[in-house]
Amino acid sequence: MYLALLPLLLVFQHSPQPPQPNSAHASIEVRTDVGWVGPEQSFHLVVVITPDDGWHVYWKDSGASGAPTEFEIQPPPGFTVGEPQFPRPNVFTNKEGVTYGYDKQVAIFIPAEAPKTIESTEAIFDVTTFWLACKKICIMGEHQQSVHVSTNKTTQGPAHRDMRLQRWQRLLPKQLVELQNATQQIVGTSIVITGSTPQQQIGFIGVDRVGVAFLQRKLVFLDDNHFALTVPLKLENTDVRMIEGLLTLGSNTNDPSYVVQVVTKPVTKHD
Repeated sequence: MYLALLPLLLVFQHSPQPPQPNSAHASIEVRTDVGWVGPEQSFHLVVVITPDDGWHVYWKDSGASGAPTEFEIQPPPGFTVGEPQFPRPNVFTNKEGVTYGYDKQVAIFIPAEAPKTIESTEAIFDVTTFWLACKKICIMGEHQQSVHVSTNKTTQGPAHRDMRLQRWQRLLPKQLVELQNATQQIVGTSIVITGSTPQQQIGFIGVDRVGVAFLQRKLVFLDDNHFALTVPLKLENTDVRMIEGLLTLGSNTNDPSYVVQVVTKPVTKHD
């Protein structure tokens, strides 16, 4: 659920609202990572979710149970927003199977971009967050917040010098090309991922789609810390073109992770 965007000028950005308590066992804070926004500037809306003690919320794919965390964004005219960037999730195992989510504070970065021409002195983004919080029971939550961003007709704004933002951004998955000797491809009905790392604990979290199932992974170590991870697929939907997931190194959520995206078949003129 993502919509398009509106204009920006020069004044200081309104102070971010403090996290708002919610009966659904999580508090939400929405802010940006820039002081103001200028023409064609790329920046982020940052949604910070803090679950209550003992509760957890879910990743963009909840896994065997639960429900994904989602956003509905109404940007100002001319602005655009992209797909939310989620940090590497925790892996929870229960009687229903494996689920993915967060039991501590988490920051999701939503890319945004200003138009070439900015006419107003302020841009307002209406951001609605939907989540499911679970402990012994599960409760749906919804939070709406308007984010006011000052704009400048000629000059792009500076990044906020905020240690929290830097720490949160370091937790986002990297692109796979940033891993040494990394490759990703479809071989038959499997994803094959290769790369070099001294880390011995290597895993994969697939993003579920209708008609796609990820089967038992096979990890092989080659020479010089080089590995090959094979993830068999069960494809029941022939329309699926993109397979997505995370390659994970180590066992902690602050260990590196990398975005995996492979195309199952080429797009032709007749598709």
